[in-house]
Amino acid sequence: MPKPELASNHSHLNQQGATVPSSQGARHEFARGALRAWVYDRVLMGLTSGWYQQVLSRLPQGASVLDVGIGTGSAVARSANLVREKDIRIVGLDIDRDYLTHCEKVIRRAGLSDNVTPRLTSVYDHQGGPYDAVYFSASFMLLPDPVGAIRHVLSLLAPGGWIFFTQTFHHGKSALIEKVKPMLHRVTSIHFGRVTYEVDFLNVLEESGLELVEFLTMGSTRRASYRLAIARPLANDKPQTMAAGSI
Repeated sequence: MPKPELASNHSHLNQQGATVPSSQGARHEFARGALRAWVYDRVLMGLTSGWYQQVLSRLPQGASVLDVGIGTGSAVARSANLVREKDIRIVGLDIDRDYLTHCEKVIRRAGLSDNVTPRLTSVYDHQGGPYDAVYFSASFMLLPDPVGAIRHVLSLLAPGGWIFFTQTFHHGKSALIEKVKPMLHRVTSIHFGRVTYEVDFLNVLEESGLELVEFLTMGSTRRASYRLAIARPLANDKPQTMAAGSI
């Protein structure tokens, strides 16, 4: 999901001149993190909860999934029944400490602790798997090196595995939107990244060695559309389309 900059870690060891934050400072940090998580959910949940449903419904029983950009975890928690029924196992990555702190609480409250493991790390540093699927929920085109991210997760993908993307695509070039969108984090604390156009996304997939299998429109406005893309490694011998739960 869209990401803010990596939050600073304000927990310090009391040694070598390090400063222990006051209880008032700790309360301030907690309140700030909780507010950021609240804003994140209010801004994004209307879209992302439906996106997760689209992806999770296509996964087979017992699938192991790497979720790149799990955010606050609220979107996956909305699909808690589906996750438990299909016994889907999710490792959720995020680089934002505030969001991960909230995510851990959300996952516990949803009864998903046995199914979802949040981890504070970047996709480039993560080692794990093998995964049956990797999911980028609007996080892919925010990455500094999307091609490098794909090449890394391909090394973690099980044979026959798939990569899912949900992404907002703008229909036409707009200098104003291109300028304004990266600045929205100053108001919301959420990084929406740069404007994404379909041709740029498809070029990245091709450069990464992926074959696009399905490209579905989940919703649209006059200026943008919300798309689900399903891809596989070029060497993967799979049918050209996939039915729900058919990985």
